[in-house]
Amino acid sequence: MSQISSMLTRGTAKYFQPDDPRKTDDVIQKRLAFLVGLVAFGLPVILASGAVFGGSCFRDSISHFYYAQFLGTVFVGLLIFIGGFLIAYTGDHWLEDVGSFIAGIGACFVAIFPTSGSGCEAPDSFLSRVFATIDQTIPPSVANPAQDDLFILFGDAEHLHTYAAALLFAYLGLYCLIVLRRVVPERHERGGEMIPTKQKRNTLYAVCGLTILACVFLLGAVSLLGSEDFLRAWNSANLTFAFETVALWAFAVAWFAKGRKIARLNDPQP
Repeated sequence: MSQISSMLTRGTAKYFQPDDPRKTDDVIQKRLAFLVGLVAFGLPVILASGAVFGGSCFRDSISHFYYAQFLGTVFVGLLIFIGGFLIAYTGDHWLEDVGSFIAGIGACFVAIFPTSGSGCEAPDSFLSRVFATIDQTIPPSVANPAQDDLFILFGDAEHLHTYAAALLFAYLGLYCLIVLRRVVPERHERGGEMIPTKQKRNTLYAVCGLTILACVFLLGAVSLLGSEDFLRAWNSANLTFAFETVALWAFAVAWFAKGRKIARLNDPQP
């Protein structure tokens, strides 16, 4: 019990330890960590700006921007970038590599298997990408699908999307809470005491991780327990988009610190 308490308060000095404790992240991985954080921070900003200033519909969630004509390509491309990084990421422990690989696959699934529904209940009309059956007649014509079919790739696509998103965000939260907060004595201790910059980073990582997991829990609870009237009011305020943005920004801040782009949190040179 004391080991669990110590791990939660200061980070683990026992689990997820690197094979070579003297080796630190190389320059390329630090740069990529910063870029991934930048993409995570910028994704909701780009989508929201495009919706507001581009005259597009402001979708209920980040995932619903899949159906936006131009912004859908941005959404898919940036998520695939994050997924590709996580798949290729090399950590200090084999479990880190496996978890990152699975989360990367999850990010790619979120990108290529869309959620269902347009996410645009308010406006009477809007531009959107849809799934339609094309009849190759002369001239070509579009079959007359049911309304819901316009925003469904196939029957289980939305479930794959939801499971993958939950997996991705859960991993990101746990990664901040456990892996980023580990204490490698050779790197992070001087005279048996954790150095102040590592203490500050661990506090930041804990806040980021708990924020991500809290957002995941809240969005899951709303989806499962919310009444129809509550969900209508929730979506009209774009609150799913807002909490997904908070989770992505928490992830971004953690990876800015991991990429050593927050100067006051960087360790002094030995």
